[in-house]
Amino acid sequence: MQSTSTPHSPPPEVPYTALLGQVIKAGRVAQHIEQAAMAAHLGLSQSAYSRLESGDTNMSVWQLRACALKLGTTVSAVTRHVEGLEQQLAAQNIKIVPEKKANPAAALIGLAILAAFLR
Repeated sequence: MQSTSTPHSPPPEVPYTALLGQVIKAGRVAQHIEQAAMAAHLGLSQSAYSRLESGDTNMSVWQLRACALKLGTTVSAVTRHVEGLEQQLAAQNIKIVPEKKANPAAALIGLAILAAFLR
């Protein structure tokens, strides 16, 4: 008898850097601030800023502060939002990881679920 294997889906995960970046992005979009304007505020190119929002690059504490100020909020308010999303994602069995891993499928699944929470 031949056994058939079912494809195994990786458990969904979201890199913390992407979670933070998506919270900043949601605030930016809600306030109708163009990505290029936020990048200029930080002294970055638009592509460098895009990497911060996507979680491909770590955001420094200073950059986080500058983003919060531009959004008219505080660093603590941004991190509270991130922590709330972390709890919601954990309730959906989505793991928060320090950085993007070699398994893009797991990150894509997690980021898709995160996007649903931010809508």
